Amino acid sequence: MLQAIRDKVTGWIAYGIIFLISVPFALWGVNSYLGGGEAAPAAVVNGEEITLRDLDQAYASYRQRLSQLFGGSIPESLGSESILREQVLGQLVEEIALRQYTQDQYYRIGDEELNRIIRSMDVFQRDGQFDTEIYQSQLRSLGYSPLGFEQELRRTNAMDQLQSGIIATAFDIPLLEKQFTSLNNQTRKIRSLTYRVDTAAIQPGAEEIERVYLSRPDRYRSAEQVRIDFIELSLDSIKQAIEVEEGDVYARYQESRTAYTSAEVREASHILITVKDDEDANPALARITAIRERIVAGEDFADLAREFSEDPGSASDGGSLGEVERGIMVQPFEAALFSMEAGQLSQPVKTSFGWHLIRLDSVSGGETRSFDSVKPELEDEIRTELAESQIYDLVENVANLVYEQPDSLQPAAEQLDLTIETSDWFDRVSGAGIAIESKVRQVAFSAEILQQGLNSEAIELDNDRVVFIRLNQLKPAAVRPLDQVEELIRSEIITDKAREQSVTAGMAALAELKAGKTLDDLAAEWSEAIDDYGFVERNQSGVDSAILGRSFSMSKPEQGPVFEGLPVKNGNYAIIELSAVLSNDGNADSKALDELVKARGGAEYQSALKVLTNRAEVVRTPLEDL
Repeated sequence: MLQAIRDKVTGWIAYGIIFLISVPFALWGVNSYLGGGEAAPAAVVNGEEITLRDLDQAYASYRQRLSQLFGGSIPESLGSESILREQVLGQLVEEIALRQYTQDQYYRIGDEELNRIIRSMDVFQRDGQFDTEIYQSQLRSLGYSPLGFEQELRRTNAMDQLQSGIIATAFDIPLLEKQFTSLNNQTRKIRSLTYRVDTAAIQPGAEEIERVYLSRPDRYRSAEQVRIDFIELSLDSIKQAIEVEEGDVYARYQESRTAYTSAEVREASHILITVKDDEDANPALARITAIRERIVAGEDFADLAREFSEDPGSASDGGSLGEVERGIMVQPFEAALFSMEAGQLSQPVKTSFGWHLIRLDSVSGGETRSFDSVKPELEDEIRTELAESQIYDLVENVANLVYEQPDSLQPAAEQLDLTIETSDWFDRVSGAGIAIESKVRQVAFSAEILQQGLNSEAIELDNDRVVFIRLNQLKPAAVRPLDQVEELIRSEIITDKAREQSVTAGMAALAELKAGKTLDDLAAEWSEAIDDYGFVERNQSGVDSAILGRSFSMSKPEQGPVFEGLPVKNGNYAIIELSAVLSNDGNADSKALDELVKARGGAEYQSALKVLTNRAEVVRTPLEDL
């Protein structure tokens, strides 16, 4: 499938794909503090600079998305590196122009809304709830302080207000909706016939393969690659080297016994004789005492509760209160209940509600886990605390040393007894080992590493890992040897020749069809079966998408069927016969109409963005000068 996508990525399709995957760079902003130095800015928008590092980072992210979309290989038809970098720079210019406009127009979000947005982000949640530790950890891994992140979020959401406002106010008039409905509900009667090339008969020779190889060397150029030296610090590795004394573990256990003790739950029943504030309590005490004597004499507690208890919530259930934990009942009731043994009947107990008789039915919970059962957890907890303290100090020490001696990692490694490791070769978009991390690849191909030969700053990764890197070896982009790409070239030649043969045959067939030959006559000549789809809708399943799309762009038949052709998969060529068109102005698809309005709103927003960019004072540095 990916190969088919690559084969078809040409012309407007290529630019369409670029548009679709060009998500705004506004999520994290274009922080000018990431750049600096004496280098010329890539562009200046109303006095605000876009640094070369801003552009490099945005471009690396853009290439990575393209590469993932096309299975690791970016088609040439999307443009050269300079073209793609220009597109990325244009997006950054648009973003800054938009941000400046929203700031000037006082687009804002309040503290309450900002708090709601942050707490609703899945990346900051644990078990569906916002987690402050995860929030701070994620921000550290991105190089943000909470204040810096919140400022960026305010800016990006202010820009979103303009976009959502334009899109939400888009509308269509009834005439356009009627036309859209008519076209959307339209069905077309089609048949197709495919000319299939015998690719096995196409056998490129060695000379032809070499000629193609020499004629377009850039097509077979390997990506620029690097190997890096790196020092990796991780919380897990530090934890493994820490020994914890059993005495310290037991002391922690004693300090936190309550955390390992389950809540005690008591199942109880009661009989209540109420006493109002202005009443004498003695008659109620006499009644509850008489009831107690009857229970002691052998009468059933539940029956007496149903007959005499004045608690409407429990009387009908024989006085049952269900399970009771500490802190639920008023203090005199709780004190009596939690001093009883299971099966015991209390003396009359006075509370603000009146006089109670309490029966303790059962006791559960209250058990404390043994030291041996929680010892591994406590050891890990102590190791983690000690390791966190150590790793922060260690990272700071390494950072100071690699900054003070920026041309080598060796002094830091020797002084702090650390190991320098070396990665395998990797390029900008993929790698193995430490290079599987996109942050590492991004820094490895930065100007500081490649051109200036400096040590990197600390790179924070997931799972509490920090790495420092420097260039070990650079392998420039180069044309791959012929023997490495020979099969690729052979496949390309076969596909090109097959397509050329099928297009020639298809164009000749179209001329014959227009001169009066029928599709059935042509099928007999080609010894191929006709695919008769009958009337199809625009989203019809079971029809080749290219054939379906072309059939709905063909002219309506006036006097007899009309024919068109197009290249399809595997170098073949399809002839389409359109014989009838039916329009249906009836049922409007509300979902499709909503999408139409959204699309119009999106187009209006893009127009507004272009206007803002055109109004801005933009000075660009030619990319070749950067």
